[in-house]
Amino acid sequence: MRNAIKMVGLLSALTLSACGGDKGEDLGRFVGTWQATSGTGTVVCPGYAPLTGAVDGNIVWSTGVGSDLVATDASGCAIIVDVQGSTASGVPSKGCTMPDGAGGVQTITVTAYTFVLSPDGQTATENESGNINDVLDGATLLCTFNSTASYRKLSN
Repeated sequence: MRNAIKMVGLLSALTLSACGGDKGEDLGRFVGTWQATSGTGTVVCPGYAPLTGAVDGNIVWSTGVGSDLVATDASGCAIIVDVQGSTASGVPSKGCTMPDGAGGVQTITVTAYTFVLSPDGQTATENESGNINDVLDGATLLCTFNSTASYRKLSN
């Protein structure tokens, strides 16, 4: 009986290390602070000219609880991703709600997201798209956005 318990324990440890070892190494390449070096984002709202601007600032990747990784930006919004090789891909989430700067409230929902590491692990490319639901004075405006940016790793 004692040997059977030891065998189950050994098999569990081997299984966990086999599952976590490679994934842990993959995740470690992402974890840390990344700075945008170039990129543009565009917001399109019905009845308005598209707004295009530069992607700037930092994002911070950390290990997730219900996902592989979580990225947060200066606004505090989180992007939840799972990792396959050198690509982090967004998973469905509730969105992020915040003031819109004009007295209203906006909810940003990412519908597609990738963050792809270069072979050296020090630079990456991000592609993101989704919806912005802006509510101001009882009126709702549904917009779409997309962005593409390049990043470089600042620290772990």
